[in-house]
Amino acid sequence: MVLRLILVLSLIVLAGLGLAWMLTKDRKYLRIAGRIVRFLVVLGVVMALVFIAERLILR
Repeated sequence: MVLRLILVLSLIVLAGLGLAWMLTKDRKYLRIAGRIVRFLVVLGVVMALVFIAERLILR
């Protein structure tokens, strides 16, 4: 449930950053969005590894 909340909130923030970039053409918004995307990818990989480890340990 927490992961879904993080995903929804980050999608809202990314949409807001995209809109801010479109209105101002300031590249700082794209850099912030890139950092958020990198964080989400790392979080996704870590969570996948945790789920795999859990499956292997509880087998």
